[in-house]
Amino acid sequence: MASCAPKAFFISQPKLVSVYFDREINKLEKKNYPDIADRRLLIKKKIEYGFGVIMEEANRMIDEDYAQSMMKYEKANKIFIEARESGLSIISEKYPEFNNWLKKESLINFQKEDVSYMYWLAASYGGSISSSRGDPFELINLPKVGRILNQCIQIDPGWNNGSLFSAMMSFTATRSDLNEGMLRDSVDFYFDEAVKFSNGMDAGPYMTYAESIHKIFQERKDFVNKLNYVLEMEIVPKSDFELTNLLAKNRARWLLTKTDEYFLE
Repeated sequence: MASCAPKAFFISQPKLVSVYFDREINKLEKKNYPDIADRRLLIKKKIEYGFGVIMEEANRMIDEDYAQSMMKYEKANKIFIEARESGLSIISEKYPEFNNWLKKESLINFQKEDVSYMYWLAASYGGSISSSRGDPFELINLPKVGRILNQCIQIDPGWNNGSLFSAMMSFTATRSDLNEGMLRDSVDFYFDEAVKFSNGMDAGPYMTYAESIHKIFQERKDFVNKLNYVLEMEIVPKSDFELTNLLAKNRARWLLTKTDEYFLE
């Protein structure tokens, strides 16, 4: 795993990646006296596994094997819910009023150090909603994602090279209360901020824009251009974006093979 080539090979082998994550998660879960760092790492690993491996597999196989795909979504949903409950437990230990805060029934003076944990909690909510495939009991949690992310942006907008704005792009694209103009304006703003804070080195915002805007509004040329731009991005070894950009390139290649299915013209 010391260079781009071995990593690129590794992430192209989902079974190997699954073995890696299963091993890491089991190792953390078997600790007799996990400290707070172990608990937080376990949440992060579960979310990365759910999104980066299980949901990706489910998404790719849904047209060929619907039943198997649904089993994958169910597995991811279980992992996201576990991560969510653990995240809520950890943050509620520090802020007992957190659940009331989520319902806008109390105020909390969050600290900069809380942003990382709140981000992963928002991700676990997002994952449980996405993997539920429209379950109304999960969809009602959608406003909580926006509330958490907006709070994090107020505290530390540049956290993790613009990751909060990338997440807000995905969240905004799910909002049914926005008309097309408002949705585009909002996503454009978050896209520009994400690119700014990452110095244009993160493929994530481009992928999110392609799938959340160009695909939805049937903009084939722009969709293809965004994906090709991702494929042409340089992979900088040992950078903050090395692994995520390799994953993005992998997905971009697959999405390009589905272009004729996604667009009517």
